[in-house]
Amino acid sequence: MKKYVMAAGLAAVVAIAALASAGVGITGWTFSNGDAGSGHHGQNGEHHNKAMWHRAMERMKSRNKMVNAGRYAMRNLLNLDRVEGTLSYNDGEYYIGDTAIYFGDDWFMQHVIRSDYDGDGNYELVADELQGLIGKNVTINGIYENGTLIASHIDGMWLRMPVMAEFVEVTGELEKINGTYFIAGYKLIIPNRYARSDYDGDGVLERMRGELDGLVGENITIDGYIHNENLKPLHINGIAC
Repeated sequence: MKKYVMAAGLAAVVAIAALASAGVGITGWTFSNGDAGSGHHGQNGEHHNKAMWHRAMERMKSRNKMVNAGRYAMRNLLNLDRVEGTLSYNDGEYYIGDTAIYFGDDWFMQHVIRSDYDGDGNYELVADELQGLIGKNVTINGIYENGTLIASHIDGMWLRMPVMAEFVEVTGELEKINGTYFIAGYKLIIPNRYARSDYDGDGVLERMRGELDGLVGENITIDGYIHNENLKPLHINGIAC
């Protein structure tokens, strides 16, 4: 018997923002008043301190809101849509009754599972673990979209963020247009952090944008996920991002 439940009031899952702790230093302006060897904090310095403190507090409030939103999303993933019933497999697709279940693309299926969903005591590839669940009664949580449930949990155990994305590999000239990077017609989603590797081979480890600037105009290969017609790189010329 299949049981389908549609959640109310929560139509999308927000991305979870990681908050890095950082110290904020506030320093006043000290300047000479014309007397030899004397100095003091002027009124400009006091105003400057207050403005910097205010900006720092606003940034922290904004980050805290993002973190709280992410925690709320994680707590409510099990309150999204769900399907209960016997898992079946037909022509490359998983089903519970007549509801298609999307667990992930072929790239994801070839990764080691996060939990022992089929209870056989082994941590297997996602595809193998799901094969062990065929014919068993399971509860799948996720987001119901266009007749398909995009899975986030199996029997209450975390699987993945419920996003349907396509894994691709493209080769072409890297372009930069108005500060945005493109390859083969795809807009690249670049993380705002230092690069993990020297992708442009100049001997300097730079921020991601600096590394990509060194590759603009060159033919490169990028693989990653496509979502909303944007490409999030996983590898650049075979080097992990």
